[in-house]
Amino acid sequence: MPSIRITAPSEGQRVSGSVLVSAEVTGGSKVSNVRIIIGPPQYGTRTATASGGAYVYRWDTTRKLVDGVTPRPCDSAFWITARATVDGVEIVAPYVGVITANTPRPEAGAVTGGWRSDLAWAAQYGGTFSQWKSSHHATIGSAYARLEDDPIHGSRRRVIKAAVPNRAKSDPDQTSGTVRFQSSSRQNLREGDEFCVGFSYLPSASFPSVYPPNDPANPNGPAGTAYIALFQLYGPPYQQGSPFLIHANRDDTKQPIDEFAIRGNELNAGDPWPFLSGPYNRGRWTDVVFKMRLSTSIEHGWVEAYVNQGQSNRVQSVPFVNGLRRVPRVLLRPDSQGFRTDMQIYRVADKFDWVTVWHTAHRIARTVEEADPRSYDLR
Repeated sequence: MPSIRITAPSEGQRVSGSVLVSAEVTGGSKVSNVRIIIGPPQYGTRTATASGGAYVYRWDTTRKLVDGVTPRPCDSAFWITARATVDGVEIVAPYVGVITANTPRPEAGAVTGGWRSDLAWAAQYGGTFSQWKSSHHATIGSAYARLEDDPIHGSRRRVIKAAVPNRAKSDPDQTSGTVRFQSSSRQNLREGDEFCVGFSYLPSASFPSVYPPNDPANPNGPAGTAYIALFQLYGPPYQQGSPFLIHANRDDTKQPIDEFAIRGNELNAGDPWPFLSGPYNRGRWTDVVFKMRLSTSIEHGWVEAYVNQGQSNRVQSVPFVNGLRRVPRVLLRPDSQGFRTDMQIYRVADKFDWVTVWHTAHRIARTVEEADPRSYDLR
């Protein structure tokens, strides 16, 4: 049976400057349309050239994939695969993960940190709405939220219901062009911190589908519907998008409908689509725990993901596209100040009339077990 694999660079290799990416096709008789894909397919798909029995592409690791000219802001993890048509059938190579190494590596021991006791935090869902608000660093759009019994488990757990209309865009606490509800943990996350952040969300039965521009299936017309973000890691100086968020956002019609995903960004542009994704799970809880180490350096920053959509009574470790359970990740900028985690409904204005989500169990803890919302283990 025909197959294709990446032969260079190798899994886990550090690469810099100009790198020859090589793929090998075995089996079959007629090979055509060989493409090497570096990171996100929409930016990183390149036509490979036959050379010495292999198919190659020379990659400039110092430049952005999107234009091949703009310098990259930092080192990143990149997942590389390849595709080819052999005897009329398309075949796909397993992912190979590499890390760029174009900026100076930190000296051994230069980045310290780990768990700090003052990182421990939990939103207070068990008291009054005022107590819930005061347990946060800040809230935005709280006029559209209320504290109530869990729609699944009743009085056994209290949750926040956020139902945000498009008309909220005119409120004084909103940002021009967007509509949001947002509740933030303490803003004290910094370089080297290692912690777990857990939360649970439940999209309403009417939670809207997201459509890319010019999708004929979009009942709202050709303009598309942009994104809806549910969670983010974020902080000052607020100069660009979040380095880590969960949202529904489709660039084209090939991407699955009704999925939340984590995707690449300026600091982590080497992710394929999806980096991590899951279905909306409308009307049911999705429990999430991220274990992470914050850093400006790919040498020290990483993320692990744990998810439960009802398959177990605990969150389960989720492998990423190349099978790794811990993925290198740049989560801070060199000028970052104190960061926070946000539960939110954040979207572009004038795309949806209403967006409704329940959430609960937002907390920062030392271990996955402590941060696990355990929505499927309530007695």
